[in-house]
Amino acid sequence: MNFRLVIFLLLLATSGSLAAQKPINVVATNSWTAAYARAAGVSSVDQLAPSSMIHPSEYELQISDIKKLKEADYIIYSGYEVVVPQIQKSLKIDERKLIKIETGYTEELMIREIERIARIAGNIQVAQQSATQLRVLYAKAQLEIENAGLKGKPVIVHFFHEAFAREIGLKPVAVFGPSYPELHELAAISEKEAIFIIDNIHNQVAQPISAMKKNVKVVSFLNFPGTHNTQTLEDVILYNLSQLLPD
Repeated sequence: MNFRLVIFLLLLATSGSLAAQKPINVVATNSWTAAYARAAGVSSVDQLAPSSMIHPSEYELQISDIKKLKEADYIIYSGYEVVVPQIQKSLKIDERKLIKIETGYTEELMIREIERIARIAGNIQVAQQSATQLRVLYAKAQLEIENAGLKGKPVIVHFFHEAFAREIGLKPVAVFGPSYPELHELAAISEKEAIFIIDNIHNQVAQPISAMKKNVKVVSFLNFPGTHNTQTLEDVILYNLSQLLPD
């Protein structure tokens, strides 16, 4: 075979390989969906709602967002964001660029969604590493809850944190939220014994319960990374766990 032809074919194969490995550009609606993307190995992630925002789901579309959204390879969202219908109605975004994920803090859900993003991004090995880290972290969290004598202990918990509370070994005996509990709900909760009232930092509505149960410790969990020196999904899990454990 002609030597120049061999070189040309090698260069062509190399350029094709490099093109296939080109990092994708992702826009995430907030710090939570962005954290999922990073756990899936996406290195180029831009987010719309700032990490410092207490209510990221209420972020609205800004003019400065339009260019980044149109240039993104994919847009990752969860569906509860105010900005999503604004994007769908105002911008002519290819539906194939929209990746809807389920956000939460249970081991099975997190691994499933991280791996789903990774398959699209071509980073399945990174996702598998993240999955291993999460399994180790949850095993550690469950062990720490048990060692602290909290396994199976009753808690009154915000709706958005019930699944996580169960995952680490607590026993939710009453669930409240997302809105302030009504009188009949308070009456039912008043009959429950609990060692913690777990509220949601982004949507705090436990005040009527804490006023009624003044001897029960109130803690607030995070969902969205950003505050209290959190950046990753693992950071949030460790922060929430730390609120339950003795200093």
